[in-house]
Amino acid sequence: MSATDSDTRLTTSFVDQCRQATAAGWEAYERHPWLTDLEQGRMTVERFLAFQVDDAPFIPYIHRTLALGLAKAPTGSAWSMTAANLLSDYFVATETDFKRKLVESLGWDAVRFDEGALTPAREAYANHLLTTGLAGGIGEIAAALYPCAMFTSVVGERFRGVHISGPEAFGAWARYYANKAGSEMAEAHAALMNACATTAEERQRMLFAYARSLQHQIRVFDAAYEGHPGWPRTGWATVDPARVTPAGPEPEPEPAPASVEGNMP
Repeated sequence: MSATDSDTRLTTSFVDQCRQATAAGWEAYERHPWLTDLEQGRMTVERFLAFQVDDAPFIPYIHRTLALGLAKAPTGSAWSMTAANLLSDYFVATETDFKRKLVESLGWDAVRFDEGALTPAREAYANHLLTTGLAGGIGEIAAALYPCAMFTSVVGERFRGVHISGPEAFGAWARYYANKAGSEMAEAHAALMNACATTAEERQRMLFAYARSLQHQIRVFDAAYEGHPGWPRTGWATVDPARVTPAGPEPEPEPAPASVEGNMP
């Protein structure tokens, strides 16, 4: 490493270094054709719905990961207070209800938003977040959540004041992410990542969590744009509970045989 490179590293925040190291990924994320189509009036209802019905059951995993982070963050830290406020202001039910109304406004009803509705791509992202929340340190948790928190920039700021052609649901979705609480959470993640970047080992762990989440962000947009591969039907349980024969009463235990001594005259 040259002296210039070393000086640049010392004056560049760790979050900026992560951004530079994953520049190609951010380019793919921010210029994804799903977002570009929305911006340029080419979004189809099918692709819009594909993202929403897959995103809704994912929301609880973000909140669970934040909750796991609260257990590991320094007591009274700015990150903890911001995370607690976000969980309060944007409780799971609130955001899920918003998604449901969007979907219903486009003619879909009785859509399942439970864990079983997650596509393979989205479930992989959910598992990455939970694994990081359970096994990682607070810096890794912030790093794993950062790309998703940047929705306030990738979506909210990008579409602020922009007329979006198509059904009202398209514009309502974009406006939802132009919120102050979401922006503050992204800033808190960044600040915590910078504070935790004290050793090469910690920086490497955070960079991995950050990059993998960015890859997942791209992949879930790919799935919504190109179509979900879905789960293999051969492995799906199709048992009708109404046709399952209930178990009968347990048989009474057989009496114990008489002892040899008891049978003697």
